[in-house]
Amino acid sequence: MKFKKPLIIFLSILMSVSFISGCTQKTETAEPASDETSSSEKKIRLATMTDEEGRIIGSMMQQLLEHHGYTVESKVGTFDNTTLVRQSIQQGQADLSLDYTGRGMMFISDVDITKYQSSLQDAFDTTKQADEKNGIIWLTYAPFNNTDGIAVRRAWAEENAVKDLEAFAKYVNDGGEMKLAINGPNSYVATAETCLPGWEKAYGFKLTPEQVIIGVQDAQSMLSNNIDGITAAHVYTSSGSIDALDLLVLEDPKVVSPVYSPAPITSAAYFEQHPDLFDILDPLFSSLSLERMREMNTKVSVDGLSESEVAKEYLESQGLLK
Repeated sequence: MKFKKPLIIFLSILMSVSFISGCTQKTETAEPASDETSSSEKKIRLATMTDEEGRIIGSMMQQLLEHHGYTVESKVGTFDNTTLVRQSIQQGQADLSLDYTGRGMMFISDVDITKYQSSLQDAFDTTKQADEKNGIIWLTYAPFNNTDGIAVRRAWAEENAVKDLEAFAKYVNDGGEMKLAINGPNSYVATAETCLPGWEKAYGFKLTPEQVIIGVQDAQSMLSNNIDGITAAHVYTSSGSIDALDLLVLEDPKVVSPVYSPAPITSAAYFEQHPDLFDILDPLFSSLSLERMREMNTKVSVDGLSESEVAKEYLESQGLLK
């Protein structure tokens, strides 16, 4: 029986090799990714402006991203204007933000303004294409226009037959009493060619310096309550105060003011790593309309609801949190 000992040794060695090999293979294939790595891959810094619309849409973006597994570092409602929001993307201080398509005119040289007056899609496409060289990606847009406008009291509009800027010009030129109020942060309205100077030129009227009141705190409330003889006020056309204060935004048939559609923007570098942002955010932005946005803005600015609860209510109504 001399063969038994060599056979036993051989079988022992074979079993040892198999055991070691099996352990090694199990270690290599079964090692899980760390929670830290997984969390880092889905982390995003979100920034928007301080106005109610910026806070509401920002809150909707945050809740939707969290629903899809992102950890959101929120800077929603922290910036006073879109220039700072844009800079936060360019300087790597934020990964995702909210901007408006009409602002493309501010960073596109020799811009063809008709691209911002013909359609929402043209305005978006022009801005998106031009901004790619700046490392910024415009993902999608909401199909409504939150542009600059002039509002009057609805009862006053009916009494004086003023429903658009052509009739407004006739009223001014015929000597009608007029005082236009502009909120403090929006003094550009008095100087920008896409606002008052543009309206004056296109419709053929001219307000005197005494007729333009710049720097008031709440132009819409002053108009609604006829304070200091205010007859008209600058508004953003999706403002929640328009319906609440029974105001009418005068139509701009010559489309002097450009299209301002809300749009999510991100850096090219971040989007390359997270292309799912489009699929997550496009259903939200595509569902928004001027009427829906005004209603939500009113709930926050007039009814006193928080942007987070208004945002959640809307997302649930659209089935976006399923």
